[in-house]
Amino acid sequence: MKKIVLACGSGVATSTAVAKKVEALLDANGYEGAYTIVQCAIAEAAANCADADLLVATTVAPEGITCAYVSGVPFLTGMGKADAEKQILDVMAQ
Repeated sequence: MKKIVLACGSGVATSTAVAKKVEALLDANGYEGAYTIVQCAIAEAAANCADADLLVATTVAPEGITCAYVSGVPFLTGMGKADAEKQILDVMAQ
């Protein structure tokens, strides 16, 4: 089971939008039931990433994270989305 942390400034608005898109991506690629998603504010990301496999954040990755990081901005803008999706799927395949 992979743990994915979704973070934005407050842990509510944009992380929720990105979470839905990440869930759809993972489920469409056969990972349904193989992951859990935790949403948080970016200030809480380092603590939540201590036992996580991946951080997807709509902000710059905070110092001190110990898991892989993928920018969530492409899920909001569409620019670079294919690359972000590939990075997430690569982490899931590990």
